Amino acid sequence: MTPDSYRPVSIVIALYNAERLIGRVLEAIFAQDYPEPIEVIVVNDGSTDGSLDVVKRFAHRDNLTIIDQPNQGAVIATNNGFRVARYDIICSVDCDVVLHRDWLKKVIAEFEDERVGAVQGYFKTPEDVTLLARMMGYDVETRYDSIKTRYVTHVCTGNTAYRRGAIERVGLFDPEFECGYAYDSDMSYRLLKAGYRLVFLKDAVSEHYWKTDLKGYIRQQYRSAYGRLQLIEKHPERIVGDTTSGLRMMLQAPLTLSSILMFLAGITSHTVISEELGGWLLEGGLLVFGIVMVDRFLFAASAYRKKKDPRCFLMPFVHLLRNIVWVGALIGWGFGRFKLK
Repeated sequence: MTPDSYRPVSIVIALYNAERLIGRVLEAIFAQDYPEPIEVIVVNDGSTDGSLDVVKRFAHRDNLTIIDQPNQGAVIATNNGFRVARYDIICSVDCDVVLHRDWLKKVIAEFEDERVGAVQGYFKTPEDVTLLARMMGYDVETRYDSIKTRYVTHVCTGNTAYRRGAIERVGLFDPEFECGYAYDSDMSYRLLKAGYRLVFLKDAVSEHYWKTDLKGYIRQQYRSAYGRLQLIEKHPERIVGDTTSGLRMMLQAPLTLSSILMFLAGITSHTVISEELGGWLLEGGLLVFGIVMVDRFLFAASAYRKKKDPRCFLMPFVHLLRNIVWVGALIGWGFGRFKLK
């Protein structure tokens, strides 16, 4: 990157209950190997912990703007930050993502190509995280490592830079994704339809501190799956997924649901209709369940080849829980659509 290619940058952080991490997130941004001007906009979305107090410790910096608002969700918080951003490149960084020192310099260089609408970096799994957070990190890393192309069909809002002109052309993030998930995918698809390219840089690294407890994990996975269903409803052509979440991942919930339904039907048929029919259904359910678990063990083996961590082989069981939560989201979404009709 040459000195002439440096551009002023706005960085937006939607903040909600990240007291433990937001200080590190801001320190990493202010330590970027990138010349001024950088403006940082923190939108505190009604945090109930000490997050805002931590941010105020940085208030002496002239390039920090703090917006304090009632809780309205990540989409509206991000949009409010984007609205006040001054510069032509606007980065979205999650409040639990710590950028490596050269992240900004690497992603900004990609905007020399006027066709590029957004650039995302790589999520690396931190060392100091819980088992569940590690499983989530390994999952994302394994999927990222399978991407062989420079241009992708999805970038997330966790560590991505956007071209202001592209955002102004397609509009801000869609607040209809009230669950707080999949609005990044929706933006990606709209940018692609507008003719922009999305870039994924594996060497622009950040560390993502995922949800650490079981309750937080289940809640996150439910909302993620619900958002994905909203996304498919809006973009039905994406039912097969995208670069990051492909068909292999998209089939997890319907296959798991199919195996559950076959088991239930088999048990019922065995006692009500015929033992033979019940046996066939139970065997079919077992076969589908086996396919899902074999796929997850193969996925875990891919993660192990890179990480050399035996804990990778716990991923199939974590993913089984995740799939069940996704099935719950599918059922919940289906009932919601039925009520609307």
